[in-house]
Amino acid sequence: MRILQLSTYDRGGGAEKVAFDLHRAYREHGHDVRLLVRHKRTDVAGAVEADAYQFTSAWAPACAALERWIARRPSFRGQYRLRDWLRRTAWPQRWIDRWRGIEDFNYPYSHHSVDSPGWRPDVIHAHNLHGDYFDLHALAPLSQRIPVVWTLHDAWAFTGHCAHFVDIGCERWRTGCGNCPYLRRFPPIRRDRTAENWERKRQIYASSRLAVATQSRWLMDYVEQSMLHPWQKRVIPNGVDLTVYRPGDRRQVRNALRLPQDAFICMFAAASGNAKNPYKDYATVDQAVRMVAQQLSTGLMFVCTGNSNRTIADSWLRYTGYIADWQQVALYYQAADVLLHAANADNSPCVVLEALACGKPVIATAVGGIPEQIVDGETGFLVPPGDSQAMAQRIIGLMNRPDLCRQMGQAAAAYAQRAYSLDQQAATYLQWFDDLRAEYDKIAKDAGAARG
Repeated sequence: MRILQLSTYDRGGGAEKVAFDLHRAYREHGHDVRLLVRHKRTDVAGAVEADAYQFTSAWAPACAALERWIARRPSFRGQYRLRDWLRRTAWPQRWIDRWRGIEDFNYPYSHHSVDSPGWRPDVIHAHNLHGDYFDLHALAPLSQRIPVVWTLHDAWAFTGHCAHFVDIGCERWRTGCGNCPYLRRFPPIRRDRTAENWERKRQIYASSRLAVATQSRWLMDYVEQSMLHPWQKRVIPNGVDLTVYRPGDRRQVRNALRLPQDAFICMFAAASGNAKNPYKDYATVDQAVRMVAQQLSTGLMFVCTGNSNRTIADSWLRYTGYIADWQQVALYYQAADVLLHAANADNSPCVVLEALACGKPVIATAVGGIPEQIVDGETGFLVPPGDSQAMAQRIIGLMNRPDLCRQMGQAAAAYAQRAYSLDQQAATYLQWFDDLRAEYDKIAKDAGAARG
């Protein structure tokens, strides 16, 4: 089967990581897969950068040549921003829409993404389509030709611009958005054209035949209340590569990472790390571990992986910065005693599943789809959002009961093996793709019979 995946990047966190893992899994199942991305960050086979210059302007070739030259330079701060500047300059409507607050769908190549010479996909598997690289209008004609499965990683598909709305209690997405007081929420817009953005999406979906997947029942409940109205829908949980994320020898791993053997290590993992992110809640985790540190003078260590903008002032804190090597991230899970995860809004965070697969209990806030990932009291604990005291109490409880911590870790690993393998996730999608292709063949046959 030929599968075309759409994603913002081939390497990244969250949605990008899900798409990349599935890309590898589909190929391992023997399928011919291409991963079409906004910016290509790896040399993985089958990953292709979208041609943002195709069918745009007369000066686009010059902009494209200059971008290729910049892309070949060693990485430098602002490199991707400069490349995006050239792409907008090649098609000024992108600048105009950006200034007006209109979401940027000005990518004509999208309508021809299935027309590569000698390679026509049997199915399109889309992931995040926000990120200024795809024309959402293309969904209607593409979905009439071949099956289009859109895996939603957030709520952007049915809002006027934002990725999540639950944490701010906004209900405007139900009736058409407009008068938005949250323009700076990701993905941000400059001016309030949310009603126009919402209506444009509604019209696109009305002409499309979309199969929609979510990783949580929580997000699917909102899809079913939205203007998206998918032709088919399924909840398919994320999976993790169990050859990478698995229990390890804690003593050996701690030696390798130069972590103390006798410490109780709490870990927080996010691409944003301790940097400000409206959807993550690092502050609650930070407050919780400091509460524990104040009550217990020794024995605690906190490790934060991801982006870091903090200078380490205490020996019991470690900020690793962003780690691109997933094997290295897995080592930190294996070295830890517990993963702490707090969020204001979250769909189905991969870090929770990765920690469970490494045999670590997870203490997380009960928001979004997180309660579907954790068996409360068996593989971890759920605490109210923003409640650092409740999180601190759970940490202390596990510190005082090492036997319980080990027992929950063993249950977590067994649970992940049973419910969250990448192979199982890929197989579920592949079976759905086969079913959808059969449906399209039947639709085409019935249409031919009607014409005859």
